[in-house]
Amino acid sequence: MSSSAKRMLLRSLIVRRNVTQSKQAARWARNASIQSPTAGSSRTPYKPFQPTTIPDAQRPSKTRRSAAPIILSTLAAVLGLYITQLSLAASKPHPDPSIRELSAQTDVAARYDETADNFDSEVGTSEALMGINKVRKRLAGECKGHVLEVSCGTGRNLGYYDVKLGSRIDSLTFVDLSGPMVEVCKKKWTTLYGPTSGIRKKADLVVRFLTGSALEVMPPPPKGEKYDTIIQTMGLCSTGSPVKLLENMAAHLSTTSPDARILLLEHGRSYQDWLNNILDKSAAKHAEIHGCWFNRDIGALVEEAAGRSGLEVVKEHRQHFGTTWVYELRFKSAVSIVVPIEVLREEPANAEAVEETAPKGSFGWRGLLGWK
Repeated sequence: MSSSAKRMLLRSLIVRRNVTQSKQAARWARNASIQSPTAGSSRTPYKPFQPTTIPDAQRPSKTRRSAAPIILSTLAAVLGLYITQLSLAASKPHPDPSIRELSAQTDVAARYDETADNFDSEVGTSEALMGINKVRKRLAGECKGHVLEVSCGTGRNLGYYDVKLGSRIDSLTFVDLSGPMVEVCKKKWTTLYGPTSGIRKKADLVVRFLTGSALEVMPPPPKGEKYDTIIQTMGLCSTGSPVKLLENMAAHLSTTSPDARILLLEHGRSYQDWLNNILDKSAAKHAEIHGCWFNRDIGALVEEAAGRSGLEVVKEHRQHFGTTWVYELRFKSAVSIVVPIEVLREEPANAEAVEETAPKGSFGWRGLLGWK
């Protein structure tokens, strides 16, 4: 092919390419005008982005870690540590065997002057759980005649005495070494049986609250020389002379009435060696805080006092692994046995002195006996 022919062919190809490109550009422009609105048409105004809010009711709850596993783990750890300490304490006896002897136990009775106001709250829950209140109710329900409660404390037995019309109780005398304890007992009586209680008490019932030592001579009942029923609950653990205390209780018990008796509710040593090991190791600290030695052999103390006083054990019951002791004691022979006692017949200054409404300090025999 000649050079001129080549130039003509190349020129025709260029022209065809330009025409094709022009057609394509026109087609693109036409398509764009169809898809885009015209200049005069309305356009949707621009709106900025707004996040979508979900109502709280529809919002998925966040996963929160429960505190229960942590609390349970802590309690389990504490309980495990406590059980471990008890196991160690129970496995071996106290290094000093004399901790159970009276000669090695200090007198902690004065501790109750400090704990009187809070005493009921300290022991109330444990006694309720252990069923001690039921025992108190049973023993108080057995009282009759002229009743003497020794170591009355805050009056934890008050609510269980039958003092209503027709009661078998003729008088109630409450004695405790701690003045603050007696004051709490008096207030409790007013709350339970005062004028606003709505309870109709026995008309001639005499009630007395006395501060003094039950190791000394105590006043006789309002009528007669000695008491028909003497009751003590949780008292042998807090005195320095428990045997002497029992002997003095026997000295104030009627020897002429066949129904005269002493009722005891005490706590002390167990019949399980492992539990006695625990009691011995914690006895000193317990006595320092609560004012009682709970590792004493109550059975041995009662047996010794009974042998000296002519008493005999009519009933004996133990529970809580033997740490709770319940006794009923009477004279072997109400006719032949005579317990010596110095009976003070000094009458109060006035007849109102033995009534429950008597003012504080109105008992005429207190000064004669050296009582508070």
